[in-house]
Amino acid sequence: MADAIRSREESGQARETAQRELIAMERRHAAAAERASIARELHDIVAHAVSVIAVQAESATYTTPNLSPEAREGFQQIAGSARSALSELRQLLTVLRTDGPSGKERAPVVPQPTMESLGILLATHRLSGGEVDLRTEGTRPVALPPSLELTVYRIVQEALTNARRHAPGARVLIRLDYSSKQLRVRIVDDGPGPRPLPPPGKQGYGLSGMQERASLLGGRLAYGAAGPEGGFLIQAELPVRADARSLMGSGSK
Repeated sequence: MADAIRSREESGQARETAQRELIAMERRHAAAAERASIARELHDIVAHAVSVIAVQAESATYTTPNLSPEAREGFQQIAGSARSALSELRQLLTVLRTDGPSGKERAPVVPQPTMESLGILLATHRLSGGEVDLRTEGTRPVALPPSLELTVYRIVQEALTNARRHAPGARVLIRLDYSSKQLRVRIVDDGPGPRPLPPPGKQGYGLSGMQERASLLGGRLAYGAAGPEGGFLIQAELPVRADARSLMGSGSK
């Protein structure tokens, strides 16, 4: 009898260990997939910025009056270096956009969304029966880094998707608070609040992936219950760096 009880206990412990390992493996795979997606999107942004540098440097040799031979040669070298870097980025893109062991399936090259695209997200949410409001505080900088705009778009996209999935009919309030050093994003709904984790195999990366996006920008993102009466809250603090604006802002829209 004691042996049977011990055997059942050992079997139960083995199942729990296997389940924990399975969940950890799924999270690692999901994290790797999200990082690959982030890398592809950031590649598109950087490649666009480098191509703008190449075009501007090359055109400067023809449009700038009284340009000295040394300056002309310097602009040509900048253009050449930029085009060389762009070629290397295209090779990297071949790797990043390859899916599956065959290496034949490629993710399509598409323009990355910006914060100007938030209106479409909100309209789509409303058409699906959801209620959402967007409020803005502070003064938006003239130019924001495309990587920051993309991250804000993805955070809002994830929040609205989760609201439709877990809190249908809930009202969602999005607030963007601009300051000279950071952008604060606050998204809250009046739904039932956080739900228990789904079983293994049904868990998405979702919000933890958004945390990774925020972290890559030097920011942070937290989520959880909005209050004791329910609701779900997502808050992000994303730095706005002047160096990022000057490097990435030109020609990004």
